[in-house]
Amino acid sequence: MIIKNIRGYIKLYDNENYLFSVISPVARKRGYLTFGEYYKICMWKSNRQKPRYIKNIQTALNITKEAFSENDETKKIKTLCKLEGVGIPTASAILAVVFPDKYGVIDVRCIDMLRKFNFPIRQQITIKNWLKYLEVLRKLASENKVTPREVDMALFAMHREKLEKDNFRNLYKKYAPK
Repeated sequence: MIIKNIRGYIKLYDNENYLFSVISPVARKRGYLTFGEYYKICMWKSNRQKPRYIKNIQTALNITKEAFSENDETKKIKTLCKLEGVGIPTASAILAVVFPDKYGVIDVRCIDMLRKFNFPIRQQITIKNWLKYLEVLRKLASENKVTPREVDMALFAMHREKLEKDNFRNLYKKYAPK
């Protein structure tokens, strides 16, 4: 039996790879996300807001177009946060997928690792802290000859390694033996 478009489905299997290799270059060139592209990125970052993401069917294209054309970083993130269910972490994921050479995804685990390396960054995810996070990511990216997205990937992996070495204790504080 021949399955129509089997290669397309194989590409879809690895969601993250699909976002960065298929959606990213098309959206970057076009200057906005379609609702379907926007929705895939949001669900990759966090599926908890699914019902709220769906409310953006009519607005995702125009808001992402406005945000992507904005030069001011604060206005860019604020514009994306106008989307229903989108906070700074998801907005940073949208930017990181479309512009991985300029942005990384902000996440408490990545912040935790930066703090372990003595970077003066607060744990709260605010616009001010996102700007600081972005500054640190770009500095580390430049020094290590990688992209800001690759830095956030490395920080996330470091955090996972830290949890594994600690037997995942901080994930299960309430159940951990005392």
